[in-house]
Amino acid sequence: MGLFGPYVYKAKNGKKYYLHMKARGRAIIYYFSEDPTDALWDLPAGYEVVENPKTGLPFLRKKKFGGFFGLFGGGKKEEEQQESQPK
Repeated sequence: MGLFGPYVYKAKNGKKYYLHMKARGRAIIYYFSEDPTDALWDLPAGYEVVENPKTGLPFLRKKKFGGFFGLFGGGKKEEEQQESQPK
């Protein structure tokens, strides 16, 4: 998926979407389009593709890491862990 061409995500509805990027000031916006022109060749580091269950459109979100390489730790945030401990 990016080794010999732009990054392609095939949605459950059968359509192919290509990853694009726009820079708006200091912010970087990633989006998917059906147009392969000027598409990115790979996912940015630390992101994963998720499909919206209502619309079926893909979008990027930051990966959720829990513990040591995701192997240890329940993935709970520190605040949630403190709230769940008995006082």
